[in-house]
Amino acid sequence: MQFKRTVEAAAKRAGGEGEDLVEMSISSEAPYERWFGIEILRHSPESVDLSRLSDGRHPFLVGHDTEKQVGVIKRAFLDTDDKKVRGAVKFSRSAFAQEIRQDVEDEIRTLISVGYMIDEVEEVEKAADGTETVKRRLSGEEFEREMLKEHGADFYRAGQAAARAKGSEPPVFVVTRWQPFEASVVPVPADVTVGIGRSAGVESPPKTTETPPPIIVEKRTMENQKTPAELEIERRDGIQALAEAYAKWLDPKDGPDAVRNGRTVDQFKDFIIQKMESRHTDTSALHIGLSRDETKRYSFGRALVASITGDWSKAGLEMECSRAVEKIMGRAPEGFFVPFDIFRRDFNVGTSSEAGNLVGTDLRGDLYTDALRNAMVMGRLGVRFLTGLSSNLDLPRKTTAGTLGMLTEIGSASETAPVTAKATLSPKRIGAYTEVSKQALIQSAMSLEDLIRDDLVTGAAVLLENQCINGAGTGAEIKGLRNVTGIGTVVGGPNGLAPAWSHIVDLESACANANAEPDRVAGYLINTKLRGKLKQTQFATNLPFIWQNGDMPLNGYRAAVTNNVPSNLTKGTSTTVCSAALFSSDWTMTTIGLFGAPDVTVDPYSKADTGQVKITLNQFADMQHRQPAAVSKIDDLLAG
Repeated sequence: MQFKRTVEAAAKRAGGEGEDLVEMSISSEAPYERWFGIEILRHSPESVDLSRLSDGRHPFLVGHDTEKQVGVIKRAFLDTDDKKVRGAVKFSRSAFAQEIRQDVEDEIRTLISVGYMIDEVEEVEKAADGTETVKRRLSGEEFEREMLKEHGADFYRAGQAAARAKGSEPPVFVVTRWQPFEASVVPVPADVTVGIGRSAGVESPPKTTETPPPIIVEKRTMENQKTPAELEIERRDGIQALAEAYAKWLDPKDGPDAVRNGRTVDQFKDFIIQKMESRHTDTSALHIGLSRDETKRYSFGRALVASITGDWSKAGLEMECSRAVEKIMGRAPEGFFVPFDIFRRDFNVGTSSEAGNLVGTDLRGDLYTDALRNAMVMGRLGVRFLTGLSSNLDLPRKTTAGTLGMLTEIGSASETAPVTAKATLSPKRIGAYTEVSKQALIQSAMSLEDLIRDDLVTGAAVLLENQCINGAGTGAEIKGLRNVTGIGTVVGGPNGLAPAWSHIVDLESACANANAEPDRVAGYLINTKLRGKLKQTQFATNLPFIWQNGDMPLNGYRAAVTNNVPSNLTKGTSTTVCSAALFSSDWTMTTIGLFGAPDVTVDPYSKADTGQVKITLNQFADMQHRQPAAVSKIDDLLAG
């Protein structure tokens, strides 16, 4: 796990050996409150491993972004007098780096955040006389495992410790062995009221007693007050800058909404912090240390072969990736963790329709064609995905507003009674397996791993969308939109009815009549048969066809088309020929939760007699709708 903490930069120029360096403090022993308790980095020669930071090659970054390196840490040392790690940075000559350097020297950017790894931790208890007793000692891995289990995936975030909410004093952990590996200048503090700020919004920095060196800064005064127009531009630009800086924590519409709703920059900062303090952080966004080159070198095939043989010596990168995901999730995999979902398909050399077509002397792998599948469209409609969940997640909503009434001048008001409810995302298992012959692994002329991976990812997404539309919600199934209680229903006829303009409008009205007025994120969800029928059906005699071309082809709204929307339903005497259609006034109300990472197990034994290896994958997911009345459906359209 990579940690970060922020201190005041206290920068000054430094010379020596012809180098133009900037010195700064990087870390201190100041107590630092995190979710799990109080953390103290011990600054003693035996505690701080400066082998990486002092080698003259490690980066000085902007906001911990490896794509924004502005310098290199040429020297790093432990100051035993005030127990601080200090460094001397050589800035790049690029224009951007020189701008950052000038800001640092002018005390405009005064925050330095250090990235470090923990090797050993002691939990200590302080007695009334001030003496400390070591309760226990943990390795870095043991500490992370325990904190993950107790506090969840974001146990290391800064802010008030969890123990305080229970009226207890937070535990104190002293990091007795740790290794810094980079330092960053923090570009946009999220909390300017404390004078120090937070790095990336999640590190609540400790206060430092260090006195900044005497850098002379020219004092400037405003001769004129800003006009309302200038203030508005400043507010808008400030919100936009924050939205870009913290994009991974926000939804695309959060920034524009804040501008439109008149939020101040400080209010938007508070909103960002609330987002980041969610216990259900999107752990898929956590960086596990892979470079671009390592991402390209990752091989699913190597991981499979290593699982079969038990020899991971040639799959070290794949094993480290699995271990990194394990640390984030707080549990061990049954096999190994991988970043994609699952699908069942057999690849055997002996069958021409399967892996047999992968063995040949002049196989054109570049012309490989995948199977035809139902289209995946829910993401384009704007459905909200919550990934990396580790436990059940409640989505609260108000189902009935409080009742208000008109009163006489001295009449008594009665208590309103709003009704609330919650929709719970709980993991449902999506599991499947692929049987791969050992001969196919050896003989396949094209990349079998890419073929399997593409097939699994696409197939799993199609299966998930199908469940989110049609799942019955019984047993192990997800409850799909068509079966959610409380959605609007439009009926065609006792034996179904051919689609007409009235049905399209009625779907929209069913939501609007429930006060779910359609917005820019509204749209229809239909199948290919219904689309074809609407292209042949006129509004009325001598009028255009219902389906129009363009981005808003149906009733002035978006329309997504997939055969995951069924066309084989039954209504009265119309057996297995009826099509469904759905409309939502706000597709972002539909929330799909993905729990953890896909887990792959490789079984070379159960199919050993046929020379096959069984690869089983498991992923857990669920879907809930926060306001069912914002969705409507019809299930009996005769589309041919």
